[in-house]
Parts: sequence; C-alpha cells; structure tokens
Amino acid sequence: MPVSEIPVAAMVEHCSSVLAAKLPEKTNSGIVVGCGTGDEVVYLRRAFQSRQVFGVDIGTRFSELARAERCILMADALSLPFRTETFGFAAAFHSLEHVGDARQALGEIARVLRPGGWFYVGVPNRTRLLGYLGSFDATAWQKIAWNLTDWRARLAGKFHNEAGAHAGFDRDELTGLLKERFAEVRVLTEEFLRFKYAKRLPAPVLDLALSPGVINYSAPAHYALCRKSV
Repeated sequence: MPVSEIPVAAMVEHCSSVLAAKLPEKTNSGIVVGCGTGDEVVYLRRAFQSRQVFGVDIGTRFSELARAERCILMADALSLPFRTETFGFAAAFHSLEHVGDARQALGEIARVLRPGGWFYVGVPNRTRLLGYLGSFDATAWQKIAWNLTDWRARLAGKFHNEAGAHAGFDRDELTGLLKERFAEVRVLTEEFLRFKYAKRLPAPVLDLALSPGVINYSAPAHYALCRKSV
C-alpha cells in the first residue's frame, strides 16, 4: 500500500516532513511510542523506506495492516524493551498524556535514542478552549461529547491526566519536561497548525487564532521537536 493511502492524522504527515529534513540518511530506525492501531508506524516505514521503524502500545487494537507488517508489539512506555541508543528517531502522537508518568516515559525515550537522535511529540493543550475539532477519525457527535466531558472535568477540578482526563499539558509544562531530557527543544505548535489549516481557513482567521495572546487557548494541542545531546 502506498504511503498516500495509509489513514493517518495530519500530525503524522507533519512529523514525517519535519524529520525528513533532519535525519542524515534516507533509511532510518525509529520507534513510535503509544502507536494505537499501528497505521502511523506503517506510514513512517513507507515514508522513510525503512523496515527498522517499530511501534509499541499497551493495547492490542492493532490494524490488519500493521499486524501484516509485523512492526508492532505490546509494551509499556515506562519500560521500553529495547537496548540503549537503538533508534535514530522517536515519536509520540498524543500518547504522553496516557502513560501515567510522563517524566519516566520521556526518560525511556531519551534512553533508546542514539546521541543526536530526534524526538517529535504531540500532546493535547491543557489550556485549550475546545479540542478534537480536527480529529480525522471522529464524528461530530463524538467531538461534542468529548468536549463536554472535558469541561465537566474542569468544573469539577479534575482536569488533569492523573485523574483520567484527556487534559494533556500546557506549553510551559511540556517544554519544561522535555528540557529535562533533551538538549534542544523547539515548539512547533504554530508551524503545525499552519501546515494543517493553511488551506482550510482564511488567512486572517488563522493569523488571529495563532497570535501570541490567543494561541494558548485556540490551539487544541501542542507539538515539539527535540534532539538528544550528541
């Protein structure tokens, strides 16, 4: 199946384009932590023409495509079953908020990366007003229900990951966690949202939503690119 036919979210496509400009070779090894169905692993394998890209998840809802590719395994992000300095890149697409201990998971990700390796991460923005609007595989009713659930958790004072809410991290919290483990951290939130919505929203509307005083509330998620020290 060609890469263009693999159903993945825009952040996976963005990750692929960003890493393609950073990785030194066309064929690279990588790991996707919290890979869900595994389709995003197959996408990155095709994009980088590499059979050394693997995914891990504690669930078993892997797609037939990913199972046929044999690129996925059940594993906990808090104890990755790989040797130190195994991979050239890592990615975590909206999974860090689910691992229980984000700091420990980031330590594991940094451990399995080679010196100079890259890490792309996307997480829900805890200060968002609305979320899920751009979810490609969710219905309108699901998006409404999820936002109502979020707001109920906020009003009850339980809008944090430890309470089971899909809260995520605010910008400062995310960058602080990443800087504990990585030598370089660059927030890509505005870049990603322009990548995703440049052809969907009028330029003035997008510029307003991404302005410095608004983006921390308008952005449904934050994205960052990190590099392990050489």
